[in-house]
Amino acid sequence: MRVLWPRPMRRLVTLAGLIWPMVLAPAGWASTVQDSQAVLEQAHSDGARAQQTIDRLDEQTRENSEHYATTLRQARLAEAYNQQLARMVDDQTRELADLESQLASLAETEQATLPLLVRMQAMLGQFVENDVPFLSEEREQRVARLARLLDRADVSLAEKYRQILEAYQIEAEYGRTLEAWSGSLVQNGETREVTFLRLGRVALYYQTLDGQESGRWSSARSQWESLATEHRNAVREGIRMARQQTVPTLLNLPIGLLGEAS
Repeated sequence: MRVLWPRPMRRLVTLAGLIWPMVLAPAGWASTVQDSQAVLEQAHSDGARAQQTIDRLDEQTRENSEHYATTLRQARLAEAYNQQLARMVDDQTRELADLESQLASLAETEQATLPLLVRMQAMLGQFVENDVPFLSEEREQRVARLARLLDRADVSLAEKYRQILEAYQIEAEYGRTLEAWSGSLVQNGETREVTFLRLGRVALYYQTLDGQESGRWSSARSQWESLATEHRNAVREGIRMARQQTVPTLLNLPIGLLGEAS
C-alpha cells in the first residue's frame, strides 16, 4: 500500500535530513579539538620534563667543571708545595751534614781542650799554693771546686772553660786591688786576731787589733816577719784606705824581700 504524504510534509523531512549531519558535525570537531589539546598538553609536559632534564644536566656539567677546576688548582698547589718541601728537605739534609761535621770537629776540639783545662786548673792550684797567703781558704776552695767541675759529665765543656777563666780573672783582679779584712794569724803556735792589709800581690801586712804590732809576709822565708814600730802608722793608714775611710795617699811601707833594707 503506498502512502502519499502531503507535499509540505515531504519538504520537512528533507530539511530534517539536512540538519542532522550538521548537528553531528560539531560533536566530532569537539572531540578532535580535545584530542589535539591533550596532545599539545602532553607535548608541553614532555617539553617541560625535557627542559628540566637539560637544566639538571647543565647544572651537573657546571658543577663538574667547577670541581675539575678546583681539583686542578689543588693539584697545582700540592705540586708547588711538594717542590718546596723537597727543597726544604735538601736544605735540612745539608744542614744535618754540616752539623755532623761540626759535631765531629767539636769532639776533636773537646779531646784537645779538656786536657788543657785540666792543666790550667793544676797550674792555678800551684800558683795559689806558692802565692802570698791571703784569703787562702777561699782561694783553695775555688781551685778544689774547679777540679770537681772538670770531672762532671753533666757540665758542658764551654761551662768548664768559662768557670776556669773566671777563676783566673779573679786571681788577676787581686793584683790590682787594695784590701783589708779581719782574720786569725797563726804565728809560733799562737793564734791572734789581727787585721790584714793586701797591696795587690806586692805585699801582705798585718796589724794587731790594738795597733801595737805590725808585720809582713816574707816570700823568701815563707813566714811572717815583724815590722819596726815606725811602720805602724803607715800600715794603719793603708787599712783605712782599703776600707775607704780616708782618701788615697802614698804609703811608706817595706815591700822588699827579707834581708833588704826596710
